[in-house]
Amino acid sequence: MTASTLKPHTWRRTLVNGATGRLALGILLIWLIISGQGLAGWLTSGDRVDPSLRTGEPVNVVVVLDFDPERFHNEQLARYGVFSGRDGGIRRFRLRNVSPENLDALAGLVWVERVEPMQ
Repeated sequence: MTASTLKPHTWRRTLVNGATGRLALGILLIWLIISGQGLAGWLTSGDRVDPSLRTGEPVNVVVVLDFDPERFHNEQLARYGVFSGRDGGIRRFRLRNVSPENLDALAGLVWVERVEPMQ
């Protein structure tokens, strides 16, 4: 074999087994931890929003969570529309005048179970 045929294998072996490979794996792991929730929310956001809400105009919605919310969640939801109370249970929030952009952002939150039209 010639030296040119061994170079790719040597390079791969150094990358995978060496300190560079461990560093790259560590950076990838940190990136997945930091962006994992946003990525998961973005990938599943279409399943969370009721199709009747896609009108292109501001809408009134009920945001449903699958856990008991804390103050943080109340404050975060209020960023996307005008908070107008609860809708029956503690896990259902009413938001008014939610813009189409905020509706997409709201659906991208991984901790939001679904977004329904307000009755």
